[in-house]
Amino acid sequence: MGIFIIILVFILISVISYLFGSIPSGVLIGKIFYHKDIREFGSHNSGGTNAGRTLGKKAGLITIILDMLKLIIPFFTCYFLFTYVPALQELMMASPDDTLNIFGKGNTLIQLTYYLSAFFVIIGHGHSIFLRFKGGKYVSTFAGAQISLSYLTFPLFGSIFFLILKIKKHVSESSIYTGGSICLFSWIVYIIYACTYSIGDYSQYLMRFNQGPTCSIYYPMLMTVSYILLVYRHRENIKRLKEGTENSIKWMK
Repeated sequence: MGIFIIILVFILISVISYLFGSIPSGVLIGKIFYHKDIREFGSHNSGGTNAGRTLGKKAGLITIILDMLKLIIPFFTCYFLFTYVPALQELMMASPDDTLNIFGKGNTLIQLTYYLSAFFVIIGHGHSIFLRFKGGKYVSTFAGAQISLSYLTFPLFGSIFFLILKIKKHVSESSIYTGGSICLFSWIVYIIYACTYSIGDYSQYLMRFNQGPTCSIYYPMLMTVSYILLVYRHRENIKRLKEGTENSIKWMK
């Protein structure tokens, strides 16, 4: 019976996360406020970059922010279940204490649920059920997952993104390089955590995990798999970058 309930929790959180990730912010903003379907213009993509290119910088920025915030409700759902439903928390706890281990602080099943939530939000964004399983290129939700784990990393990776963007003038190229730096950073944080958990969590000096998910092997795994998806979705952009035909931004001087 316990295994059945745990499976149901995994399915529930995954479905909720996927549905929130599937919300096509750019398409909704375009249709409601501009009476345009951004998929009919520019790159025909539903993400923030094409929204900005089609509807203007303001609409593009709002789209990106909304896409980054998609993880909030799924994370709060996890937090509510594991905080205010004692029976469920007890069922999913491997041990009654909060012993540090290489899989993260606390129970691995609870940690797995949080990271599954982030993963399915990212999948929903790229393969929205509301857009016939098409969608954005994972960038906004990939960044949103990182920021949800620790807002302290936003100044670092935001600076990297805009620095590369200023130099290269390509959003796609900046997204790929920044995503790679986030992926590498996640492994550095985890390795420090895994090597020092018995004497103290020194990874907290690089990244502060807040209420909910903690540092665990699921963190770099999530970032790595998501980054692979991000690069794959940008394969046409990579081809155009090699050919020198990729669209460049005009607004950053």
